[in-house]
Amino acid sequence: MRKVLLSAVFATASIMLTVPAGAHPEGEYDSINRGPTTSELAREAVDKLVSQKKLPSSWSGALVTKFDVKTIGGLDRYIVTFENSAAKEATKRRLFVIMSTAGDFISAGFKPV
Repeated sequence: MRKVLLSAVFATASIMLTVPAGAHPEGEYDSINRGPTTSELAREAVDKLVSQKKLPSSWSGALVTKFDVKTIGGLDRYIVTFENSAAKEATKRRLFVIMSTAGDFISAGFKPV
């Protein structure tokens, strides 16, 4: 009787251990391309503003220091804050980049939103 019980326990345990592996093959989630993050898209927007000469070239090396969600005009917007320690004016060391929740660039400015 004891042998039968132990066999049943081991059989059940081995089935339970193999089911998740079969249900979620290794690497399944690694192959999904999620695309760039909102911070990466905001970085691209800043780089574009630099290439268009709307921002000084020192902004290419600016770091993302904050990521926030705010409701503006009834719509949720992502606010990505960049800091540029190389900026000469203290009031222009922080850049606030407003992005849609879909990842589209809306605007950028030096005043907090």
